[in-house]
Amino acid sequence: MRALVFVFILLLSYTGSAQTGREARIDSLENALKLVGHDTTRVNILSELARSYGGVDSLKAFEKGFAAIALAKRISYLRGMADANINVAGAYLDYFDIENAKKYFTIGNNFADKLVAKDSSARNIKIWIRGKFNIGVAYGFEGNVKREIELIAETIPYAQRIGDKMFVANANTSLAIKYGNLSLSDKAYNMFLISQKQYEEVGSPEDMIYHSLSFTTVLGEMDSLKQMKSVLDIAKSNLEQIPNSFYEGYYYAELGHYYGKSGEYKNSIDALNKSYEFYKEDALSFYLKGLYQRYAETYRKMGDFKKAKEYTLKYMNFSDTNHNTDEIVQNYLSLANFEAELNNYEQAYSYLRDYVKARDTMRVSNLDSSLQQLEIQFKTATKEKEILALKNETSEAALALQVKKSQTYLLGATASILALLLFIGFYAYNDKLRRARKKEREQEKEVALLKQKQENEVFSAMIEGQEKERKRLAIDLHDGLGGRLSGISMNLSKLDKDEPKEYPKTQLKKVMKDLDDSLTELRSIARNMMPETLVKFGLQAALKDYCSSMTGNDTKVTLQFYGTEKGIGLNEQVTMYRVIQELINNAIKHAHASDVLVQYMRDGNKVDITVEDNGVGFNKENIVAKDGGMGLSNLRTRVAYLKGDLEFHSEENEGTTVNVQINVDAA
Repeated sequence: MRALVFVFILLLSYTGSAQTGREARIDSLENALKLVGHDTTRVNILSELARSYGGVDSLKAFEKGFAAIALAKRISYLRGMADANINVAGAYLDYFDIENAKKYFTIGNNFADKLVAKDSSARNIKIWIRGKFNIGVAYGFEGNVKREIELIAETIPYAQRIGDKMFVANANTSLAIKYGNLSLSDKAYNMFLISQKQYEEVGSPEDMIYHSLSFTTVLGEMDSLKQMKSVLDIAKSNLEQIPNSFYEGYYYAELGHYYGKSGEYKNSIDALNKSYEFYKEDALSFYLKGLYQRYAETYRKMGDFKKAKEYTLKYMNFSDTNHNTDEIVQNYLSLANFEAELNNYEQAYSYLRDYVKARDTMRVSNLDSSLQQLEIQFKTATKEKEILALKNETSEAALALQVKKSQTYLLGATASILALLLFIGFYAYNDKLRRARKKEREQEKEVALLKQKQENEVFSAMIEGQEKERKRLAIDLHDGLGGRLSGISMNLSKLDKDEPKEYPKTQLKKVMKDLDDSLTELRSIARNMMPETLVKFGLQAALKDYCSSMTGNDTKVTLQFYGTEKGIGLNEQVTMYRVIQELINNAIKHAHASDVLVQYMRDGNKVDITVEDNGVGFNKENIVAKDGGMGLSNLRTRVAYLKGDLEFHSEENEGTTVNVQINVDAA
């Protein structure tokens, strides 16, 4: 879903401007083309027309672009060849022909490099940065977002140098979108804040709309709903200045997304319906495809699984080829869940089989890709060896020719010296190889010892944790429950000894209250040993129950649970429960926190657990000293059992945040 939304935004950045103001510019350029006589000026106008027709009329974009390339080549016009090739590449990019787009971007960028090397004027640098930026976009469409970010970042200093503030704002917004696509929400958020200030300085209302709608997607992923609404309001105020704007349909799509995340499902559907009105006439609209996912997600949250299934099928059956394997796998799983909720278990099973088949196909595809890469590396290495062997044969032939020309008495001496050198080299090589192998064996032994040591430490820590748990349980039973039961026994003995003449109602009420308190404490001890809610209803219900029990007059414990615990074994769920339980106890007991936030987020096989409090915090240098009191050793042992990572972020008087990252397959 995330990837689809960001591609949606990126497409808006290319097609939105095509609908505003281009017609007049195209007419002006076409008229100028009829009057111009100089070839270089004709190349410039043809090239500009190719760019202006991009996204509006692809046939004319290619016609003008190729005409510009042919004329520029005939008159050896370097700037024209750079600009025209880049514009033709842009036309291919609008048409989603990535292979040809990269081909012409590469040709144009090579000319642009030569152009800037001769004349680094602002006019030429603009062509250079446009080529670099857009070939980065082409890489992004292929899925190589890292390379796209590198190329876009490379253009920004040059745009700043020539004072092109608008390009810098657009580039920073593009980087923000890419960081969001990589789930780097913090980086994306900071880049959006930077570009927002830049757009406020030089941008038009349409630029502010584009930026705001892009920003809301990241804010939605971060669950920053208050700020998401304020940014949507900025988009709305700018939309009011542009009647019938291309972006209006997507504004309502994002507004529907906001309402859906806020729990206002009726408002969400109303907003999505308004967005649908803009795209319903075009059955192949990519934006319509994105809306289907928004509808499905909102109806799922509403519990209307029939509607959720209907829109998921519309998305799955959308007549294009842009469904990646990961999306197909996820949608089959969603359909299986919807059918199960509708009690259509046979169809649910069928979709579940499709899900497993698609997932296996995805894994095989990934394996094939890895094997192909290894095969290419092997062939490359083989070629290098063949070239080296050929060079050696050539050298030996030249040496033989020289030896033949030499005097006969030097032949034996030369051969002896060569033989000696070969022997010494061979001996040195074997000796070096023996030492390397010996060192490798020693390193393997050291690694094995370290691994054994680590396993022993984990086992010892686990045993120690179990002993501490048993000791704590014994103390709870002896000092708490045992003391209460002893008191009840003494009260009953006293009643028997006193032999009251009338019914001892008051004394028996006290004994009954003591029994109720004892039962409550017994249930609390039992819940700590093995939470019954977890066994019956799962991790989410158990955590919700525990967080509610820990919420009191002085402390508020909030749970945010995203994803599911399905597919995670009971032992692993219990261990996760213990980890969160220990972290909450630390926050309340040691950090004296009044507000504790617990987040459980699962994305595929990755589980992220975050516990954040507003307590007194601690100094990182003193974390070892506090280990005994806070049970950090026990925490690390449990996280190690889950094959996870544990991180603390805290400052004194600033609160504490604890992050636990777990791979479900590893656990």
